[in-house]
Formats: sequence, C-alpha cells, structure tokens
Amino acid sequence: MSMHAPRPQLHRMMRGLAAALLLATLPAFAQPAPAPPAQVQPEAGTAPAQKHDGVVRFYNREILTLRSEFLGRPPELRAAAAEANIQRIVDRPGMPEVGFRKSDQGTLLLLGSELVTLITPGDLDALHEQTMEQAQAEAARRLEEAVRTARHDRLPGNLTRGILWSLASTAMAVLAIMGLVWLGGRSRERLKRWMARHAQPNEPLQHVMLGLRVFGDWVFRLLVAILVLLVLEEWLRFVLGRFGFTRPWSEAMTAWIVGRLAAWSTAIASAIPGLVTAVVIFLLARLVARTVTLTFKGIQSGRFQLFGIDRELAEPTRKLVIVVVWLFALAMAYPYLPGSDTDAFKGLSVLVGLMVSLGASGIVGQAAGGFTIVYSRTMKAGDYVRSGDIEGVVQQIGLFTTRLRTLTGVEVSIPNNVVLGGQLHNYSRHPEGPGMWLETGVTIGYDAPWRQVQRMLLEAAARTDGILTEPKPFVLQTALSDFYVEYLLRARIPDPLRRPLLLTQLHANIQDVFNSEGVQIMSPHYVADPDQPKLVPPQHWERLPGPGETSTGGNAGDAT
Repeated sequence: MSMHAPRPQLHRMMRGLAAALLLATLPAFAQPAPAPPAQVQPEAGTAPAQKHDGVVRFYNREILTLRSEFLGRPPELRAAAAEANIQRIVDRPGMPEVGFRKSDQGTLLLLGSELVTLITPGDLDALHEQTMEQAQAEAARRLEEAVRTARHDRLPGNLTRGILWSLASTAMAVLAIMGLVWLGGRSRERLKRWMARHAQPNEPLQHVMLGLRVFGDWVFRLLVAILVLLVLEEWLRFVLGRFGFTRPWSEAMTAWIVGRLAAWSTAIASAIPGLVTAVVIFLLARLVARTVTLTFKGIQSGRFQLFGIDRELAEPTRKLVIVVVWLFALAMAYPYLPGSDTDAFKGLSVLVGLMVSLGASGIVGQAAGGFTIVYSRTMKAGDYVRSGDIEGVVQQIGLFTTRLRTLTGVEVSIPNNVVLGGQLHNYSRHPEGPGMWLETGVTIGYDAPWRQVQRMLLEAAARTDGILTEPKPFVLQTALSDFYVEYLLRARIPDPLRRPLLLTQLHANIQDVFNSEGVQIMSPHYVADPDQPKLVPPQHWERLPGPGETSTGGNAGDAT
C-alpha cells in the first residue's frame, strides 16, 4: 500500500479534481438562472428533511460511507463519482494499490495513485466515535479485497471452475434431496408395518396406536422437510461462495445462521436454570400428590380417619387436594418457564384466562355442584333417588354430572346444577334404618265408612308380599274435600329398589279388596251419583265386561 506520492503528482490530482468540479458546474452557469421558488413556510410540527448518506460500493461490497456535503455536492453524488472512479481505475491493466493523502479538507483516498474520493471529517461515524485512522484502515481493507476479487474473477479459468463447482454441487444436492425423500418414505412405511404388527384389531389400545402412527408419520415428514431445507441452504451458500460478486451474500447467510445458532444457544443456556427450577417444583408437586393419594387411599380403605373425612369423602377430597397442589405448583413455576416474561406469552395467558372466564362458567358451576352434592351428603352411590322425573339408583357422582340407572336399565346423566336446582327425593335415607316408607293414596266418597276404608287399605297392604309387618302399616286421613275423603296408606319396605314393583302390587290388591267389598274408588268430580256403584265383581276379575254390561252386570249409571 502506497502511503506517500510525489508532491508534483499530488498537485496534478488536486488540479484535476478542481477542473472536474468546475466542468460539473458549467452547465448550471450556461443556462439562465430560474426564478427563485416561492418561500414555503413549513407546517407546524413537521420535521426538516433528513440527509441521506452515500454508500460507496464496488463489486457488491460496501467500501465507504460518505455522510457530508463537499463543494455543494450531496453524499449520494459523491458516492456515485467515487464508484465511477474505482471502476475506471480497475478496468486498466495491472493491480492498483490503495493509498491515502492528507489535505486541508480531509484525507484523499487513492487507488493506483489516482484519486477516488475525499474523506472529510464530516464523513466519520460520530455515533461510534470513529477516527480518521480507523476510517482509512477500514476503507483500505475493503477496497483492496474488492479490487482483488474483481481482478480474480475476470480470469477465464476462475469463472469456469466456479461454474463447474456449482454444477457438481447442484447434482449432489439433488441426489441428497432424493435420498432424504426416499429414506423418509421407507421410514414411514417401516413404522406403519411395526405398529400394524403390534396393534391387533381387538386390542383396547388400537386407537392409541393409530394416533401414534399418524403422529409419527407427521414427525417423519417434518424431519425430512427440515433436512431438505438445510441441504438447499447449504447448496445455495456454497454456490454463491464460488463467485466473487456473490460471495458477500454467502457470507451474509453464514453470519445470519451463525447468529441464529448463537442466539438460540444463548437463549437455551439462559433458560436452563429456570427450567431446572420449574422441574424441581413439579417434582415436589408430584411427590406431594403421591403422598396425598396414599393418605386418602388409607382413609378410603378404613385404616384411619383424617379431619373427620370418612370413606365416602376420601376420593373426592383427594381429587380436590391434588388439583389445588398442581395449580399451586403451576403458579409457582410459571415465572421460571422460558418466555414467560415476553409480551406474546403474557397475551396468550390473558387470552386463555378470558376464554376460561367466558366459556367455562357453566362447567365451573357444575363442578361446584358436584362437590356440594358430595360434601353435603345429599346422596351417595347406591342410593335410590328421584330427581325431577328421573328415578333410579345412583351409579356415580361425577365432577360435572350425576349418573342414575333406572329400573329399566337405562343410564341417565343429569348435570349437577340441575340436581341442585330441583327437588331430590332420596328413598334410601330414613332415620329408622335401612329401607323406606311406601306411600299411596285413594279418595273415597263420604258414603263409605271411614273405618271400613282404613281396614281395607290395611288388608291390601297385608296381602302384598315384601311389605314389613314391623313397623305396622297405618292409614292417615289427609283431607276432607268437598266430595270425598283423602286416605293415605304408609307401609315400610326393606329394599328401596323394589319400590316400583311393590307399589304396583299394592295398587292391584287395593283394587281387589275394594271391589270385593263393594266400595267404589272414584274421585267423585261428578254431577250426580250413579244408579249402581262402579265396581268389578270377582267373576269378572279375569275378563272384561261383555257388550251392554256394566261393571256390575247392569246398565251404565250417570257417572261423569
């Protein structure tokens, strides 16, 4: 690098620079001066136009950045003139050397002892406190590299070698991509055959194995796509690096990849302590959950009691405590999770919380209803209950629904909030012990003696198998209505599950006893009493009355 040139030659270069500037300004002096434009006042609040830097480039490389005006020429024009000077000097035979000359206005950048441009103090990077010596060294290094690369690529042999290397790398990339696609296909087929051998048609895990096969197929496809992209990236980077003009792009790709890998490595390294802390928190939560499970399993088996919790409340209490433990662990581990302090993570958390608060209110209410039913001991599994129009045996009190199985074998799921919102009849609960009271009623007119009616109801209860004799059945007169007396028969049965069957038998015996003694069962919403009582004589108990016959063998009465 030539740092000094003869003084006469320096004077000639200065005179050439002045002549060039003079010729550039002659057309402006030769033409009539235009009328000065009207002064336009800038609007309030508007900022003045910013100055644009001029970047000197040669052979796809950045050589120097010019930031100031010189002799009225903006940085863009100065940069364009410098690029033209470099191109003109490089086109000449020989390898020009880079040099510098100090002047009153700054430092002259020379190439092959000819002027390229002038570096003024205003061109220095004031933000990074760049000095003139640093600017000279950086410009010399970049310009020498660009000139050397341009001269090197002009040789026919070098260009031919670059093309051949590019063709060879293209062929290798195509073969590599074809091999990856073939290998991915073979791997997916082997995975399918392996899962088909281990998943029999009648196995319970068939659907799980099918899901794993679909997941594995997509994983293999994703891996093949990533590897293909890596091969294409390496091929493009290699081809761009074979030619001097495109080598900066290859180096930029390499720098970008290295930067990404470094950033990922730094992020992973910085996230490791937080991940370790979160893992420790979750391991402690798992230990506590297992301890809680063992404790409540002991309560459920009857080995001991804790805080008044019995066998019935052991399982729901265990689930509730475990949910609280894991929620507490999640809240404690959340700040240590990678990315938890980012705006995206916070926004996602807010979105999930909003969705849960808006869409899960009914689910939360049903879950609360399930715990209310369990802890209030309203019913338990095995009880015979009636909720609304549904009557059956409680199979399970779940977190959201209660399952009943009716006597016809139909399983009915009732939401817990519906069970709590309506009336619940538990036929299995009675202070006198196991069993339940069976109730049924009749309405009999005032013309029938009440003592006879009570005796007939008790006789019908005695004829019914399954009704206990102790405590004894009894009859209550619950109301004296306008046209009839209301009688209520109460009898004790040992098994609540037989309630519908025993109630059917009791109703049949009541009809037989009343028919045999000539007392009609009518809720007398009528205009007048019939001529004959509405009875079915014993000889007709096994058949229907014939045409023209009444229930007593005569004509029909006036009953309405």
